[in-house]
Amino acid sequence: MDQSSALQSSRKAVVAMFILSIALFHQGCLAAAWVVAVTADSMRAGDVQFQPFEKSWVSTENVRAIVDRSSLSSLAFMPVDGDELMGARLTKILKEKTALRVVTPARPRAPLTVAKRDQDHVVLARELSREFAVDAILYGHVVGSASHSSEWGVKAEEPRRLFLYMIDRDGHLLWRDELPFLIVTGTKPALEESVQLSLTRHFMDHVHELGLDDAGYFPSKSS
Repeated sequence: MDQSSALQSSRKAVVAMFILSIALFHQGCLAAAWVVAVTADSMRAGDVQFQPFEKSWVSTENVRAIVDRSSLSSLAFMPVDGDELMGARLTKILKEKTALRVVTPARPRAPLTVAKRDQDHVVLARELSREFAVDAILYGHVVGSASHSSEWGVKAEEPRRLFLYMIDRDGHLLWRDELPFLIVTGTKPALEESVQLSLTRHFMDHVHELGLDDAGYFPSKSS
């Protein structure tokens, strides 16, 4: 190869490297821009963050002696006072993850709260069990605290707490629990599918941890 040809080849190689460098630079910029866009979108989106259950209590009585069968087969889940959406999420879990026949009364009733006397809970549970022909009643209510700005001031955060109670048809308290969670409000709504998946895993892990499925309170569909 003569000197002229070698010089021409060298120039072509330099041009090719220059074009490749520009292409890689633009790809890098696009990738960086994509990461920034995704991060910004995530910072705007709302969320529901579930914390560990607290003050869990499970009856030590034998469920067979309580309901005359090895497990509950039916449950009336009353509307959740203070958070209709949370009630819908829990209803979906009960219907999809347990073998229970779940009744969800639509008509409103006076909310049951922790302030009510235990005897009031017992009387109402007996009435509802007969009315809906179920083995137990599950009811709950949600209370919230004042919202505040998040650390970066981009979103608002509202602490809430879900109280759950399960009472059988004879008035025995089978299970009670508290679930603290955080409502994060952004300029974009939370992705409900993601929230539902997170709650389902959180709830069912707790059910297994407490042995509520083995006790027959939440019999698994696979059993």
